[in-house]
Amino acid sequence: MGTADWLPDGFTVQRIATNDTRLSVAVGGSGPVLVLLHGWPQTSRAWARVLPALARTHTVVAPDLRGTGAGDRPVDGYAKTNQADDIRGVLKALDLRGPVAVAATTSAPWSPWPGPPPTPRTCPTWS
Repeated sequence: MGTADWLPDGFTVQRIATNDTRLSVAVGGSGPVLVLLHGWPQTSRAWARVLPALARTHTVVAPDLRGTGAGDRPVDGYAKTNQADDIRGVLKALDLRGPVAVAATTSAPWSPWPGPPPTPRTCPTWS
């Protein structure tokens, strides 16, 4: 394990300002981007045991979602669209571009996208 009692070696935790809040985000590995979304009432620590294996082939981004873990707890902004904007802001702050895979725990009560799953032509991008 790394610097935190749960954080695997090769991962760091960053506090990232995004969409009028700050999220705590574990980042590690290299390769295609894989965002791991935890469910309720979990935190990014839910992914601790699989992070090392996933980081062998992916750049893994595991945030504490708005209102959980070490992230801020704003009074509002918990709509799916805000949560999707939070993740877009995290990826932009980390300068991670290109296709992004998203995985969620079975207890995740929401999808990060406010509508049907994006296709390569409809997936949001930024410069």
